[in-house]
Amino acid sequence: MEITDREVFEIAMNAEIRAKEAYEKLASVVKSDIIRDELLFLAREEDRHREIIEKMAEKFIGGRTEPKKIEIGVMGEFKVIAEKMGDVIKRPDLNIDEIYEVAMKAELVSEKLYHELAGYAANENTRLVLEMLADMERNHYNLLRKQYEYITRYPDIYREEFYDQLMKDINFNF
Repeated sequence: MEITDREVFEIAMNAEIRAKEAYEKLASVVKSDIIRDELLFLAREEDRHREIIEKMAEKFIGGRTEPKKIEIGVMGEFKVIAEKMGDVIKRPDLNIDEIYEVAMKAELVSEKLYHELAGYAANENTRLVLEMLADMERNHYNLLRKQYEYITRYPDIYREEFYDQLMKDINFNF
């Protein structure tokens, strides 16, 4: 595959758009407010990443314009996880465990993608931004992993009816 710096940014922007859409779709079908809020937070984060990439693409528009041959090994893995996310979303019997497992995997694959893309950056600033985005994807993974640990440790709290009743029963006016 041959690619220019502009195309590197386009790949990154498309990855963020897909991640945002996946989190929004997942949020629209989950029953737990806690999980929905977490997924919507991640959707907003992915949109911010897209904005960062767009601004950097505009700033570095004068970068390498001649295509450079690159090999992105993670691209196949990225496509597989994107398809799996789509399959999970379409199921009528949505499984929260599976949502989190797929979302965590997607964040790790995105981290790898940015690291690989950074290796093909034409200048240090482009490389730095891509490495920063890789770190942010790792942070998303860590957030999802921690939430997933809570879900598996306290599964009843994340069932919609239990959580709703709990919130009604708690008196916040001490």
